[in-house]
Amino acid sequence: MMKRITNATNTLTRVVVFLILALPHFSFAVQSNDAVEPGVKGKDTIELLTTNNFSGWKVPSTNWSVVDNTIIGSTGNKKLSTPEWLYTKQRFKNFEFTCDVKLTGDDRRNTGIYFRVNTFIFKSARGNKSFEAPSGYEFDLARHNPEKHNFWGALGDWFSRKKLRIFADQNLISNTYTPQEWNRLTIRARDKRIEYWINGIKVMDYIDEDPNASREGNIGFQLHDGTVMRVAYKNIRVRKLN
Repeated sequence: MMKRITNATNTLTRVVVFLILALPHFSFAVQSNDAVEPGVKGKDTIELLTTNNFSGWKVPSTNWSVVDNTIIGSTGNKKLSTPEWLYTKQRFKNFEFTCDVKLTGDDRRNTGIYFRVNTFIFKSARGNKSFEAPSGYEFDLARHNPEKHNFWGALGDWFSRKKLRIFADQNLISNTYTPQEWNRLTIRARDKRIEYWINGIKVMDYIDEDPNASREGNIGFQLHDGTVMRVAYKNIRVRKLN
């Protein structure tokens, strides 16, 4: 009996070795967990809104408020002439971040989650506008328009590196994102690698080799100019990574 077990074990070992050598695509299994949305939970997790007020945040104007542990950004019935951002006071380098977002408004409604932000004075190409803008990454949340290129889930650094614009798969976004309803957004930033999830589905995985890329900074939410809009953020959490 012992000899049979030994022979069976040796045979199984040879089969496993053969599969590993003959089928190199099995190496992808090691990376399979990268597709799983981070839970952003545990003892190291930071709740970015805990006191039902803006403690820990830099507030740019009265367009922002906290209601029932939810951050609200609203233009009211007017359009802003320049965009503005609400930022964390704390800075982050490598991290996992998650929140629920609900964007409503007119056909130009537009917001985004910005991270690794370092601000500078941006001047428009025409020279008729200047304002404090973010240099850093954006998880773009512009209005979903299935008939045009969909900015939802896109990665960019619009004000500092305009050529950086990586679009998520259009069909994936259409099947994942629910317009004008709550959507869960998750970010993982690890050195050069940036990953996005929408409602548990991975929509972005990008390696940024640009030496000018920002590697550390604040996290922020945007109210866009030229639109009448309202955006709400809740369940806002971040976990630092080593």
